[in-house]
Amino acid sequence: MASHNTFFRWRLLLTDPASGAENMALDQALLENACEGRFRPTLRFYRWTPVAVSIGRFQPLEEIDVAASAAEHIDVVRRPTGGKSILHLDDFTYSIVMPRSFPLPEGVVEAYRLICGGILRAMRHMGLDAVLQPRESEDYRHAGGACFAVSTQADLEFAGRKIIGSAQVRRAGALLQHGSLMLEDHSDRLFEMLRFASEEERRLALERYRRRCIAIEETGTYLPWEDIAEAFVRGFSEAFDADIVREGLYEKEVRRWRVLAHAYESSRWLENADSRAFPE
Repeated sequence: MASHNTFFRWRLLLTDPASGAENMALDQALLENACEGRFRPTLRFYRWTPVAVSIGRFQPLEEIDVAASAAEHIDVVRRPTGGKSILHLDDFTYSIVMPRSFPLPEGVVEAYRLICGGILRAMRHMGLDAVLQPRESEDYRHAGGACFAVSTQADLEFAGRKIIGSAQVRRAGALLQHGSLMLEDHSDRLFEMLRFASEEERRLALERYRRRCIAIEETGTYLPWEDIAEAFVRGFSEAFDADIVREGLYEKEVRRWRVLAHAYESSRWLENADSRAFPE
């Protein structure tokens, strides 16, 4: 098996703010390229415009009030990874793509923990002593449609509250993991986009969410987006003994990205929560 040092040089991508469909399409285009030939581990940081709600790959669309989202000019996009709804407004989103030749653990939790080692170091560079969530959330049902209301062993906590959540998918041995760090708390806007049986149920779910989750602004250590990106580069560089160098996209990735963006914009992908196939 190859060692981590075989992949000493990593690629850093800082892409322009993009729509939900464009962001998810690019993550998939990178994953597909990682399945083929030579591919260096790639760390990407990105933002969203317009504001978007991303939903998990198998999440029922019925949990989202699509009409309310449209009225607020908020995109709704289905991710290629699991989990539930995340509002991408004042957040820091990362993705990491590993080639199939990278020596990853076979187990999902073990792979999460390896990658989260870079995030933990990044958080410490931000002055935050975060820890890995030691257990799964005790009750997934009460979370409603909000991803951050559920804790998994892929998540990081600060002061006992979830501060960053991640999701992962593998394809032909290659791996994509992406996640979000909330800079400001906009949970009230997120919960306006989610469906509940009653307003009382919505209120209680929002209260639970705010008890369980924390945004950077609530930690007492506020950092601009660019400083967080720098901390993530340092964290992953240290955790993987890697030289992470900013580069651009390959032409084949750009071509595939453009095709996939149309697929991610389609109602077919958004509505079909049971589909196990990626958009093509």
